[in-house]
Amino acid sequence: MQTFRHYFKKEALEALRTNKYIILFVGTIFWALMDPLLLKLLPILLRSSLPIDMTSLLPGLNRDTAFANFAGDLFEIGTLFFGFTLMGLLANEIRFKKLIFPRVRGARFGGIVLAKYIHYSLVLIIFIFIAFLTNYFYTVQLFEGGMLSINMVLRAAVLYSVYYCVLLAILLFLSSLFKRGLFAGITIIVFAYTMSIFNQFQGIRQYLPNYLLLKAQDILGGFDATLIPTILISAVIIVIFIALTISRMRMIDIA
Repeated sequence: MQTFRHYFKKEALEALRTNKYIILFVGTIFWALMDPLLLKLLPILLRSSLPIDMTSLLPGLNRDTAFANFAGDLFEIGTLFFGFTLMGLLANEIRFKKLIFPRVRGARFGGIVLAKYIHYSLVLIIFIFIAFLTNYFYTVQLFEGGMLSINMVLRAAVLYSVYYCVLLAILLFLSSLFKRGLFAGITIIVFAYTMSIFNQFQGIRQYLPNYLLLKAQDILGGFDATLIPTILISAVIIVIFIALTISRMRMIDIA
């Protein structure tokens, strides 16, 4: 518990010093502001450049489509910020021999790994909820129509939070495997984008974490019984990869 407490504080101070909070902010909350604005301006720009007889072909946009567009873009852009910002959580400590002194003082790897995971899980959850709420209040000002409500937005934020908590557990393990965090960052980004392909297969998609994102964009039926196996499997994945990371750290020669 003492290791956890000290490392949790250390992660917060280091995140401030290395501007990780600002980078994650830009990747989530800033995009929540820009996405509906760009979506609002796009038809205006297209109408000015298209012939008059083709402007009627432009799709109509309402609050539902604007929010679904933001949720999709947040996955594409947010995953890049997530992977490249947090890729060195353990890799940098291993590479630059930062674990020698804590281990001499009696720090436990379990406390170190859990402190990193819980700290950044809370950061991601807070930023995701702020981003979704910001996008909602901005979207209702710019668009009309649709069924979008704040309860739907909050449910979507929950699903996104669970998904990124799964990615974080996997990223921590990858970061313990590579001495250079860049490899871990690229691997988790490729993994996330590749797994999204399986949302096209109805027979297996509900057993994969990416199904959480698909249901988050389904504002009318986002919370249903099909999410039960997804949530359970996501929780199991988190536990397994945290355990694997702690086990891996115990095998590493930190000297």
